[in-house]
Amino acid sequence: MAKTSNSQKKTTKSASKGTKKTTAANTKKVAQAKKAPATKSVTKANNESFEKVEAVKVEKVTDTKKVTKSRKDNNGSIVSKAKKSIQDNWQRRKEFVISIIVIVILVIMIVLLAFCKRVPKLKNGEEVLASVKGLNVTADKFYTSLKNSYGTTDVMNQIDQFIANDYVKKFTDDDNKYIDQVVDYYKQYADYYGVSFEDFLSQYVGISGVTSEKEFRAYVKKDYKKTLALKKYIGSTISEKELKKEYESNYKEKLTVRHILIEINDEVKEEDAKKQAEDLIKQLDEVKDNADELEKKFKELAYDNSNDSGTYEDGGLFKNFTKNGVDEAFYNASKKLKKGEYTKEPVKSQYGYHVILKVSSKTAKYKDVKEKIKKDLAEKKLNEDATLQTTAWDELRKKYKLKINDSDVKKNYEKTLKDATKKEDTKEESKTEESKEENKEENSSSETKEAE
Repeated sequence: MAKTSNSQKKTTKSASKGTKKTTAANTKKVAQAKKAPATKSVTKANNESFEKVEAVKVEKVTDTKKVTKSRKDNNGSIVSKAKKSIQDNWQRRKEFVISIIVIVILVIMIVLLAFCKRVPKLKNGEEVLASVKGLNVTADKFYTSLKNSYGTTDVMNQIDQFIANDYVKKFTDDDNKYIDQVVDYYKQYADYYGVSFEDFLSQYVGISGVTSEKEFRAYVKKDYKKTLALKKYIGSTISEKELKKEYESNYKEKLTVRHILIEINDEVKEEDAKKQAEDLIKQLDEVKDNADELEKKFKELAYDNSNDSGTYEDGGLFKNFTKNGVDEAFYNASKKLKKGEYTKEPVKSQYGYHVILKVSSKTAKYKDVKEKIKKDLAEKKLNEDATLQTTAWDELRKKYKLKINDSDVKKNYEKTLKDATKKEDTKEESKTEESKEENKEENSSSETKEAE
């Protein structure tokens, strides 16, 4: 991304208003296409996959009857009250008669349809859904085919959704922010391709039946609830000792800084990015003895030069991040600074070069970040173990007393569990063999050198 000018940023201010500060430690970075609108940050990439579930259709009532209040009788005369009573009784009788007529008509239609659309049956009583010469596709065969192909998956999806709705009672602010981020992400891509939101979802994403942003939000939220349920369960199995160790290492200290990112990309080479960062530091050196002027100057430079679209509008402010989830070089440089100090040399991260100004540092309480640690560790474990998702769901279903009565569904379910474990075992064996080969090559190289 080329350097963005002040006028260009002001033009895009309204468009980026809803965009999240993607540098924040609590934010998950969304994968970006080359041509699509991009958001750069110092946060590590974190891929989150979504399973496709049935979209929720919202039926809107477009016609409502306006019920007007009956005029009150001003003089309270008996004649007026009697007249109103007679009218009310007649209205009720008329509605009753109409209801009876409608019911009779419906009964007649059902009987006629039953005789007109009777499904043919075989001698054994099986219904024939369709046929060609020599073959009858019966309802039983159709059901068996669907059950063997999709039955186990569909059954488990329904069970998992029920468990998720019961197990995860509410979304946190971070969860809702994540949902907002996903929706905004897809909206940006729909705008980029110049199609309606509905057409983009059906044509480019493969989600049909979702016709509005509201429905898509419900779709994402419903599916994400299963992800949260899985993380919550895995988090509940992590020991207190492991949680506290992670807290001390990565969550205890919260930092707030201002930073300017000069991105390295196809248009900006590394040496050019570094030189630009060095020039910015020289400009800060001119006001380094005046704290107020220094912060003011830093805000201006961040707004005019930073390629971090999540923070430049706020003068590069990046609040309350911890070691977990941010670039290591960025975190270490930020931690070393004293309050009010800025980096004298550009700091290189995986995204480019940074100029950093320390704003504050504080200690996070263990109880305040414990749930986040659980969730982050659970995600880390899921990424490291390909079988954990399958086995953890199995354990969670058993916790909810899963009982599979159909023998075919049960057989397919057990096979899925067995295959997942087998794949991981094969993967571990492959890693072991590779490690042995590497050690053999290293030993051979060492022996050759000694011989020389």
